[in-house]
Amino acid sequence: MTTILVVEDDDAIRNNIVRLLKLEGFDTISAPDGNAGLERALSFKPDLIVSDVSMPGMNGFELLAVIRSDKATATLPFILLTALDDRESMRKGMTGGADDYLSKPFTRTELLDAVNAQIKKRGRVEAVIQTEVAAGEERLRAAFAHSIGGGIPQAFMVEAPEGAVTEQLPDATVLFSDIRNFTSLAEKLGSSEVAELLTEYFERACQPVLKNGGRNVKFIGDGLMAVFTDSAKGSPLPAARRAVSAGLAMALAAHEFRAWLEQRYPDRGLPPFAIGVGIHTGEVTLCQLGAVQSRETAPIGDTVNTAARLEAASKELGWTVVASTAVLIRAGDGILTGSSTSLAVRGKELVVDVLEVTGLVTTMADKVHGMASLTERAQEISEAVRANSAITARAVKSALDAKLAALKAQGFDPSVATVRLKGYRITGKIGSGGMTEVYLAEREADGLLIVLKVLDSRGKEASEHLVRFIQEYALLSKIDHPHVIRIYDQGFTDEHAYIAMEYFERGDLRSHFGPDLTQQRALRVIDEVAQALDAIHRAGIVHRDIKPENIMLRKDGSVALADFGIAKSMLKAESMGLTQTRHGDVVGTPYYLSPEQAGGRGVTIQSDLYSLGVMMFEMLAGKRPYIAESLELLLAKHMNAETPPLPASCAHLQTVVNKLMQKDPAARYGSAAELLADLRQAS
Repeated sequence: MTTILVVEDDDAIRNNIVRLLKLEGFDTISAPDGNAGLERALSFKPDLIVSDVSMPGMNGFELLAVIRSDKATATLPFILLTALDDRESMRKGMTGGADDYLSKPFTRTELLDAVNAQIKKRGRVEAVIQTEVAAGEERLRAAFAHSIGGGIPQAFMVEAPEGAVTEQLPDATVLFSDIRNFTSLAEKLGSSEVAELLTEYFERACQPVLKNGGRNVKFIGDGLMAVFTDSAKGSPLPAARRAVSAGLAMALAAHEFRAWLEQRYPDRGLPPFAIGVGIHTGEVTLCQLGAVQSRETAPIGDTVNTAARLEAASKELGWTVVASTAVLIRAGDGILTGSSTSLAVRGKELVVDVLEVTGLVTTMADKVHGMASLTERAQEISEAVRANSAITARAVKSALDAKLAALKAQGFDPSVATVRLKGYRITGKIGSGGMTEVYLAEREADGLLIVLKVLDSRGKEASEHLVRFIQEYALLSKIDHPHVIRIYDQGFTDEHAYIAMEYFERGDLRSHFGPDLTQQRALRVIDEVAQALDAIHRAGIVHRDIKPENIMLRKDGSVALADFGIAKSMLKAESMGLTQTRHGDVVGTPYYLSPEQAGGRGVTIQSDLYSLGVMMFEMLAGKRPYIAESLELLLAKHMNAETPPLPASCAHLQTVVNKLMQKDPAARYGSAAELLADLRQAS
């Protein structure tokens, strides 16, 4: 039943209105003045208020103002009654938020029409609100399901809907944070307990945000977003500086909240509580969204989206507070930082340079203008950030480890590819060998086919393989060349590692050896491999295992140098005194080993050129230059035997092969570029 509150100081008029409404089936409450009306509005929560304007004490305009200022009653329909009929009083009532206005004397029909119109309007608004709430909950459920399934974070709205009311902030700083392990926490708690957790945490997290001048604070599931502007009332401090202060203070609040959570639920086996924070500076649009009665202001745009992406990246980086360089430039002196890297923003052709923020030295000006004082608690903040980051690192590594381990037992249905890993949809298993499993996957962002190599690094014997696995990515991340394999991504834990790399549907060069391998085709391959060697050698890398199995064919027939698992960085090796290979160690494939590798001496770029010479001989002659009954005899031939002659049809290339396969590295080509010049002249 609809309840209507009637506030009127004239007893006769008040009783008459109450009687008319009761006859129409409405439940009524009455009050003789504004103060009593406010008390009953808060106590009984009516569906509609009908109030006189001229009353002793609190008048109708003042009652309206209080009703609209209280979040619990702000949307209540409000009809004003008055004997005044001037436009100024009407404007004052409507400006104050009245929904309708009746002048005394009014008829029964006029009163009921006004009341019914407001009740219908409220019903429509509530329906819209319920629809929006349901849609919001559904989006939240979908977001958590997407996250659990290994999906990437969803982008925020970038552009305002047509007709929306907007405000441009040309230089604002956006802070975005969320709770680590939230789905794991929620799984172990009831709904009311999850609500209690979020309420308790957000009350603590909001304090530093508000104290530092954050505005337009929004809660998105377990996430919090706030906007900081240089025009914040009462603070001349840069918005970026206040955002950094808020982020660090939030990390401290989360550290302290962890103790509350452990005390509140001591026997639930909850994962450690931690948060991540992303901060970015740029243009922000404030957009008013929703129905009139439930309108809210939402910050939107690329800056908001990027701040959320930085926060999402903090999970993998193992950092607590991630800030772009744009933030640190504007934040001023005293920002303490740790590691740094560059991040690609998904969905945008944009790379953002970011740093780990570990502390802030607050100045006297900061304190005078009310910014959270962090200097005195620097040690606490440092410990909180370290603890939070350690929890984050363990959480993400554990999740990744479980995902990689599960792949081994996964059966792949070609018609239903549902296995996902960090933006990749794994469609099938290609093969396995030793401790490595190889899968075919599709990059979800653009449908690109890639190969996913997963290494099980458990056990002492696997430690060297893990080092090589990580090294391969580190080396190739420095190379961008059309004839060097493309490596897209890497991840590793204490027990597993993976590399996402280019897929070659035509396989390796070995599978194309035979009568169809013409001299022209062989020379083109050698040329392209030499280009690849020139690129990696310029980057300070020796491959150390040049052979046909490590030359991959693309769909267009071009080749790419692959498998850098035993490659060595010359710069790093020299700085560590590691230029010599230990005596007895044979690194590479015996048929293509250089004499210095065979003899356990140091490798150089000339070692790769020797191996390329062996491969060139084999491609032109149709056989390997050296064959022996044992490894020892084969190595001896590499170290001492003369280079065999090529077939007559290739005799003009003998001098090139001879120079590539000189026993003394100093007698070989000085670089792959020199080889290319000779090769093209001889061809």
